[in-house]
Amino acid sequence: MRKIPRSPKGPEFIKYLHEFVSESIGEKGLNVLLSMGDGATDEIIEQKTKYKIAEIRSLLNHLHSYGFVEYTREKNMQNGWFTYTWKSNRDRSMQNFLMIKKKEVEKLRNGVATEEGAVFYKCTKGCSRMNFDFAMEHKFRCPTCTKDLKYLDNKDELKRAEIRIKAIQKILESKSALATIENGFSPKF
Repeated sequence: MRKIPRSPKGPEFIKYLHEFVSESIGEKGLNVLLSMGDGATDEIIEQKTKYKIAEIRSLLNHLHSYGFVEYTREKNMQNGWFTYTWKSNRDRSMQNFLMIKKKEVEKLRNGVATEEGAVFYKCTKGCSRMNFDFAMEHKFRCPTCTKDLKYLDNKDELKRAEIRIKAIQKILESKSALATIENGFSPKF
């Protein structure tokens, strides 16, 4: 069995792309992707990874739905069966990764904007979390279990969100990532 490289080579953002594949599909999906090289059939991937063919096909379909891989299909004229050759789609993977990270930053910023100017209350039992106006309408009682509501200090949540936003912005503003997109460079998985 050929050893599959664990740490990416090349620009630093490739490691983020590996993490993105692992988060999206899982470790097995990353192993299948890394075992492909410049193109491989299901059977070749099976030999390299030692996974069952049904599992490989499922992972390949997931990888394809996320845009990590593409395939070509050839028909065997003798038996009528199709052979699929899978290749990584590095450009599309990078575009999807950057798009998802941009959406994540936008969502975090919206959440921070909502959290900063508001006062929140939380059920002592943990059923619900609500803003001041809603809590006042319900006389500072949980609408689910009728327990008392307690003031919620959200400074720690805001700090965590800001740290996450800065980390993602660092990835997005990476000179390597921008150069990749601008120059049409295809990173190696």
